[in-house]
Amino acid sequence: MPRSIHTSVAAVVCPLLLVLAGCAGQRPVPPAVRAGDTIALYTGWKHHFERNHITVTFSDAAGATTVYEPGDDAVRAVVNKYPDPVSNLVVGTRTGVDTIAGGDGSPATHFGRTYGSVINGTETQNDPDWWETTIYLDTPATLAPGTAHVEVSSSDGGQYGPVPLEIRDGPGASATFAVDSNGALSPVQLHSLERMDHYTVGFTGGDTVPAALELWLTHDPDRTAGGAYGQAIAVNPRGESKNLAWSDDGVHMHVLLTPSGDGTWHDPDFPSTVGLKYWKFYVTGGVTGVRVDAVKAFDRNGMTISGVEGTVRHGG
Repeated sequence: MPRSIHTSVAAVVCPLLLVLAGCAGQRPVPPAVRAGDTIALYTGWKHHFERNHITVTFSDAAGATTVYEPGDDAVRAVVNKYPDPVSNLVVGTRTGVDTIAGGDGSPATHFGRTYGSVINGTETQNDPDWWETTIYLDTPATLAPGTAHVEVSSSDGGQYGPVPLEIRDGPGASATFAVDSNGALSPVQLHSLERMDHYTVGFTGGDTVPAALELWLTHDPDRTAGGAYGQAIAVNPRGESKNLAWSDDGVHMHVLLTPSGDGTWHDPDFPSTVGLKYWKFYVTGGVTGVRVDAVKAFDRNGMTISGVEGTVRHGG
């Protein structure tokens, strides 16, 4: 198979299989290359793997070590890949049913619920915001033939590998990421797929899981309120599980969270442990200084619940 086709197929298929398995890849893709070729590392559910925060270390068969420091151009992009929202994985987990009717109405077993339960229970600790962090990078041209090893570490202590990589004889070549007849993807185009600076908003406390949440946040002025740049936006990671309505005046954000559909927004396999994790959302758009001012939590009868508090962390 030509290298460009092999790389394209692997880049699409492998992350989806790894999400199904709920784990990181044990080998790069492709698993055997020439020194200087481009590979992909499927590193699992990583929260702080970003180009400017990761260090990549290669150890080759001759005992030589090559280190890519944070921000090295050889790390082409770090992209979080999400499963299709109408995949059997997502729908099966959302409904709690492994057997789902196909297009002709006949039942088919796809094990989406089963795989989703594995991901929730062993990989994300019941956080339904699933992704596979994929690192595209050029291997060093100086790697000796034989078995090399690659590992990645992040500034917050995150770790992936070491995993083996077979280095073949001959000079390699950096992938151009050619797209149809429109030429190659530029570095800026690749970087546009990466996660931008953001804040993760979550919740703690309370004796009862809320049926709805309302909260008020403040952030530094964005460009609509005299700030230098940025414009606030709230992002819902799981639209089939909850609704997120929000407004922002450039400094203050008002958010209303409610369950979608029939209200069974939790994972049916973990009704008592998912708790407040399904209410998580993001604030992004280039704004800074995001903080929670107040939170109101409500039960299914519209009565307020005490003790629920909002939390904000930068990134994550």
